[in-house]
Amino acid sequence: MPLFHLLFLSLVQAISEFLPISSSGHLNLFQHIFGDTPSLVLDIFLNTATLFSVLLFLKDPLLSLLKNTISFQKKAIDKLKLIFIASLPAAVFGLLLNQFPDSITNVKILPLTFLSTGLLLFSTRYLLPRNEKLTPQKALLIGIFQALAILPGLSRSGLTLFAAILSGLSLKSAFEFSFLLFIPASLGALLLNLPDLGSLSTLGLIPSLGSFLIAFVVGYFSLSFLRKQLESQNLWLFSFYCFFIASVSLFLSV
Repeated sequence: MPLFHLLFLSLVQAISEFLPISSSGHLNLFQHIFGDTPSLVLDIFLNTATLFSVLLFLKDPLLSLLKNTISFQKKAIDKLKLIFIASLPAAVFGLLLNQFPDSITNVKILPLTFLSTGLLLFSTRYLLPRNEKLTPQKALLIGIFQALAILPGLSRSGLTLFAAILSGLSLKSAFEFSFLLFIPASLGALLLNLPDLGSLSTLGLIPSLGSFLIAFVVGYFSLSFLRKQLESQNLWLFSFYCFFIASVSLFLSV
């Protein structure tokens, strides 16, 4: 893969991983445009870079959760249970789809999945945020939406935020829970594909580190931007971009 392609894809990953527009869908689409073979391993590698962005961005709630868990505080234990429940659907779905990697890199599904993401995002304009308690049933619902987002074009952040707001969570709680869920999902994907990461050695050490750094830094600022848009109740505005990219992917996939 040419160096420009790799660095450009790193930038795309960093921006689209956290904005509700689907990073996997964009990576697949641009690899298709460049004539590169869609690589699930490259997706996982760049996703790991943005995992570090989340760990840094959520360092305060993560450290608080760790401290309270070590001291066996019930509230922290209950939160970990909810994260575990919400992570189960993605674990099951990920294991199933890992047997059929072509289904995760097929650009022909992008028009439909981008359109679906756009429709869900647009519907958040009519969902009034509340401040209800997160229950195991609501956590499972959010987890199911996260599992669906394994398919390219379905935005993980977009779908989980939609499900969290639909479940009555406050915007702050929706944001935090969505990205706490990202951590085990990203780690799970990394562990599943760890044996294949050696194939990235063909890219070279310096280009690989450069792409990792780009994804990490830009990903951090994308998270900050998304939180501001969510707090301003502007999540639905991203739907118009999803409708646009659905049209582009339809044109390019026929």
